Amino acid sequence: MSSIKGQVRGTSNIKVSTLKVGATDVNLSTKSINELSDVSAAETDKAYLQYNQTTDKWEASSIIDGGTF
Repeated sequence: MSSIKGQVRGTSNIKVSTLKVGATDVNLSTKSINELSDVSAAETDKAYLQYNQTTDKWEASSIIDGGTF
């Protein structure tokens, strides 16, 4: 069985910098959310990720669409 371990440093702006998956250390400080295959996000202030069913990806958006009721 593999285990996932992390380490927290500091008390503000907490970010994961290294993740251990099994025996492999993964340096997250050089990774981007855009490296995930189902994310297409431009770096934008005050945006959030919204799922787009047409493209089957999470995309950055600053507009909230509550849908049609």
